[in-house]
Amino acid sequence: MHRRIPQRFTIFIACTGKTPLTISIHPLILVAILLGSISFPVVSVAKAFQTMTNRNSQLTHENRNLNKQAQEILEGMEQLESEIDALQRRAGMPETGSENQSRLPQGGVPLAVEGKFFLSVAEEQLPQLMEDLEGTQPALEATLKRENARPQGLPLKASYRETSGFGFRRNPFGGGSEFHGGLDFVAAFRSPIYPTAPGKVIRAEMSRGYGYHVVIDHGYGYKTLYGHMSGLAVTSGMTVDRDRIIGYLGNTGRSTGPHLHYEVFRNDQPVDPKYYLD
Repeated sequence: MHRRIPQRFTIFIACTGKTPLTISIHPLILVAILLGSISFPVVSVAKAFQTMTNRNSQLTHENRNLNKQAQEILEGMEQLESEIDALQRRAGMPETGSENQSRLPQGGVPLAVEGKFFLSVAEEQLPQLMEDLEGTQPALEATLKRENARPQGLPLKASYRETSGFGFRRNPFGGGSEFHGGLDFVAAFRSPIYPTAPGKVIRAEMSRGYGYHVVIDHGYGYKTLYGHMSGLAVTSGMTVDRDRIIGYLGNTGRSTGPHLHYEVFRNDQPVDPKYYLD
């Protein structure tokens, strides 16, 4: 025999000295109240869990971005260190660091870089890298000046043809052989002539052998001579750079036709100019 569900529940609330309070509640209402009292904390917990999940996702995204930035900065520091070492080698200086080993973490940057670890690396190594860079600058500047003083390239921009090279050759003015101390370039008459390195003009004059010619002292033991020009565009004592016209191709002096005679000296000794053309 099944028990019937009451149609209504009656609740009596007794108070001392007062008439009892009677409340009649339908079973469905009571069930709704019970369900509501249970669902409220469940919903609250669910909302709190969702909030924590969203916050955790946000922190994970921020951490991933910070790790990426940390990796890029550390890679930049490694690149800076590599460039400093290259500059030191170019300047003839010993490379910095213990036994020439990198001062930065090796083997790549970890996927999860701890903030404190990264900050300690940056704080420790960046000042040292900047000090190394500042220490390299004077030696590098001296190296660049020395390299800039080295003759390089052609002394004319016009189309040319090389005729006589450096060394012994047949004497064009008689029998036998003679030593030819430079290179001869045939080009259009009065083609502009340019220095192959910046320097100071120490001679700009006419002579029986070289005709109108210019000698430039570039420093660091380098000098160049430009001969047989048709005219001069500089005077002795002038400072010139690579873009300054110093004269014009011609046929003066001991010459068999219009050309430029070009010589290079290293510590006052003639050297083959072909090694200075590139």
